Amino acid sequence: MAGAKKKAVREGAGLVWRRQRVLWLIFFVSLFFAFLATRGMVAHAGEALNHSLDATPRLVQGFDISAIVELSTQPEDYLSSAHAAFGGFPLLFAIFMLFVTGGVLAVYERDQTLTFGSFFEACGEHFWRFVRLAIYFAIVLIPIVLLAAGVHAWHDHIDKVSISPFTAMHFYVAAGLVLIFLLMCARLWFDMAQVIAVAEDERRMHIALRRAARLFCGNFGSLFWLFLSIEIVAWIVFVIGLHIWMSHLPPQATTAAFWLGQFLILFWIATRLWQRASESTWYRKYLAEHTTRPSGLPASGVAYAAATMPGAEQQS
Repeated sequence: MAGAKKKAVREGAGLVWRRQRVLWLIFFVSLFFAFLATRGMVAHAGEALNHSLDATPRLVQGFDISAIVELSTQPEDYLSSAHAAFGGFPLLFAIFMLFVTGGVLAVYERDQTLTFGSFFEACGEHFWRFVRLAIYFAIVLIPIVLLAAGVHAWHDHIDKVSISPFTAMHFYVAAGLVLIFLLMCARLWFDMAQVIAVAEDERRMHIALRRAARLFCGNFGSLFWLFLSIEIVAWIVFVIGLHIWMSHLPPQATTAAFWLGQFLILFWIATRLWQRASESTWYRKYLAEHTTRPSGLPASGVAYAAATMPGAEQQS
């Protein structure tokens, strides 16, 4: 069964491809929010750029940081209208993602295309559960944020007292890797709690978190590698795309830059859904390995019965 679990990444990719309506829904909603967020800035900044022989070439024919700084320091503050949009629409998109996650996981857990009614019914059914999970997640992040602040202070202290400049740099890199590792573990823990909440129809999020923690600790290697391997693929493609954008596209190639940027966004969303699909597939395989279906029990109740039968906690 260990080999079957390793296939979860490949099968998760196939699941995203078969149920790609979810991917396109999220992509077009993100594109719509991005359009609304940037529309005000474009209109307001155009008041300056349309009548400036100095700033326009520096931004149209390239990306000049000093020109951006000059625009932001002018009395008219041409970039100020972007502040509310960039703070509001990303928040709306985060709420949207929290809302649709229940439907996305339901699609991946059942491996079938749901009707719009069934999809949004699953979204609404799990939304407030996932809001509670988000609050728990924010609480878990508090010590990590405090640790990050401590790392910054320690870096400054080491930089002052150390003779070699590399000591502080090596410490900063090592501490950064530890922080990234902790953030990935927290993200994966709550991912599995969401999977359990949907697959088992678990309404008590503290129970889902406890079960996800036991599951994660007992299967750390396979689950963490599942998450990390997809993350590595995402970053490799993103770095390659960024290199092409910065080194091979001329400043005038705005159309090519737009399509490349949209491809990177689409691929980034796809890799996140790939992680969710792989986690759902892994959990199905885990249940198939550790439980059997009792006679007369409907298919929708198998996972719940497996979790509540005697000895299930010791097996998980």
